[in-house]
Amino acid sequence: MENKQVSLIELFKVFLTIGTIGFGGGMAIIALMQDYCVNRKKWLGNDEFVHGVALGQFMGPFAVNASIFVGCRLRGFKGAVVSSVSFLAPSVAIVILLSALYLKFHQLPSLKSALNGVAPAAIALILSVAYSMGKDKMKSVEPLILMLATIWLSIFFKVQIVIILLIGLMYGIIKVRFLNKVVNDEKS
Repeated sequence: MENKQVSLIELFKVFLTIGTIGFGGGMAIIALMQDYCVNRKKWLGNDEFVHGVALGQFMGPFAVNASIFVGCRLRGFKGAVVSSVSFLAPSVAIVILLSALYLKFHQLPSLKSALNGVAPAAIALILSVAYSMGKDKMKSVEPLILMLATIWLSIFFKVQIVIILLIGLMYGIIKVRFLNKVVNDEKS
């Protein structure tokens, strides 16, 4: 991670690019954001980026929240505004245009087929980013168990992501406190 300050113009360009070329929403956008902000630009480390994404899932659209996190981390309030506005501008314009076109042409069979082909590509992008973000974390059984528990809670019990994140937060706090107690007991 570089220590130089990122200009607001560079933040604008990068998030305008991500907002323009990012398709699939959600984790597909996060994958692109991670590629630009962590891998290419090296503005943030992967751990910090993952923490920002996790924080962004508490309320609202987490891809937008992640752009706000990155902008705020790099340039404070102004960076947060520049990142989020430049990230959102292309999608707002494109959705308005596509909505108008869809309302006019939604009965065409070729349009229905084209829209059905987008879903598998989005799923592949989501799986790719999940692997990319998690590969460094799966060095023991514990993260694998936590991942499987999360999937189990969300699929079979329909537990909302906020609740799962809060459970993970409590688990982390308890684990750190327990480890600190064990270390302090050993020193005594």
